[in-house]
Amino acid sequence: MITCTPEQTAVIARSPTESFKVVAGAGCGKTSTLVMFSTQWARYRGLYLAFNASIAREARGRFGRHVEARTAHAYAFAALNIGLLERSRLTGRYTTRHVRQLEKELGIKAPPGSAGIALQTLSAFLVSAGTKLTQAHCPEQDMARNRDIRTFVAEAFRYIMRYERHDFPITHDVYLKRFEMEGQITGYDYIMVDEAQDLNPVLFSILEKSGLPVVAAGDPHQSIFAFRGAVDAMSALHVPALPLSRSWRFGEPVAQLASRVLSCHSVPPRYPLHGNPAVKSAIHLYQGKIRPSHETLVMARTNIRLFESLALIDRPFHVLGGIQDMVQDIRAALSLYRQSIGAPPSQAGQGRLPFSSWAELLAAREGDTADPMARKLVTIIEKHGSDLDTKIGVIQSLHRDDPEEVSLICSTAHKAKGREFETVMMLDDFLSPAEWAQRREKLLARRFKLEEETTGSARARARKARDLTRRMEECDQEINLLYVACTRARQTLYLPEALYTFWRANS
Repeated sequence: MITCTPEQTAVIARSPTESFKVVAGAGCGKTSTLVMFSTQWARYRGLYLAFNASIAREARGRFGRHVEARTAHAYAFAALNIGLLERSRLTGRYTTRHVRQLEKELGIKAPPGSAGIALQTLSAFLVSAGTKLTQAHCPEQDMARNRDIRTFVAEAFRYIMRYERHDFPITHDVYLKRFEMEGQITGYDYIMVDEAQDLNPVLFSILEKSGLPVVAAGDPHQSIFAFRGAVDAMSALHVPALPLSRSWRFGEPVAQLASRVLSCHSVPPRYPLHGNPAVKSAIHLYQGKIRPSHETLVMARTNIRLFESLALIDRPFHVLGGIQDMVQDIRAALSLYRQSIGAPPSQAGQGRLPFSSWAELLAAREGDTADPMARKLVTIIEKHGSDLDTKIGVIQSLHRDDPEEVSLICSTAHKAKGREFETVMMLDDFLSPAEWAQRREKLLARRFKLEEETTGSARARARKARDLTRRMEECDQEINLLYVACTRARQTLYLPEALYTFWRANS
């Protein structure tokens, strides 16, 4: 017999005939509560939309037959009969090679040097709602160039969407966008959405077009994928909200740290997080001398820091999500660099990146339209270029595909979301939440000052205001990421110096 908290009881008592949302803190049992909710209302047929395929597979073993667990992509894949297409036509992402192919097939050219920005524009449009391609989808600040890039992307989009008529590759976002434009979820009485804070606009639109009651479960402060186009759907859903604030994962010290971190957010949580009194959690300063034991996670903020950490490890390990994409991207960038200095290029990974030359990669890391991938890759090449092949070889030899074979797991904070471990060690590329709050306040002051200005064009001032707002939101996203990172540990959490100092000063 499962004993429910009063908060869980309130959720289970709600009828699935009306939409509502469950605002659940880290480790507060939102999926378990949804399972109990669906069991209580078993006479209704539900669709559980999971964030990724692994969560959907796990959910199928937890929900009864009256609930179907799928990802939105899987639903669209089946509804549009994508399986009838040749499997080789599905690609993970578009690259410069695809832009060049589109230019040939369409008979038009993208503006010179715009391939990377054109790909960013197409990606942003595919995860947005509706069919109107706007200036906001394109990161190019020059308005004339922005218009020319959008003209090319609009033609490419129309062509790609007619995928039955040609053999051009399509991504998973392409057929999901097609479903948003032409399809509709049917055959259910209601929809449950897990990790609703990470919905992107196209998914949000699909839910709205279904016309079905939606039970959305998530945590607005675990929204960490805005850079992929995700929106905080939890806040955007104007429906009754029910909280889950008792974490089953960790004890009170970790819960208190999480609350202290989120107190630096521009919109702190309404319901404080409480720890599990049956779990004894501890927080320590990480000094880089701890040997991993059972279920240990080494967590970095960035792929750059993760790569540096992997290069120093002398025992077998597993990386969440694998190392293949990281290694291939680094090798592809290294190949571009070698070509630029007249050295023989590496064949491994060529064609993966949305850049056709080292100069284009260098240019992509600069300015208002800077590509985060470009910044990371250039940093790694410039810092480790001469030793990269050796370091990559060592990493590949020690990596194990099966996490059950090793006690040491490595990951970035983004990849660790949704996971939990006995011990977590956070590396030194995490800043204090107070630092991010201070940066946000400085940006806010600049925006207030900008609003008082009368010089220059109104359009230029509006563009600067949007940029300042975006950067303020990024500060909040970093605070969210710190909250996610800190709440992966069940028993022992090791903090880097900046975060440990913040914890001691606020405990």
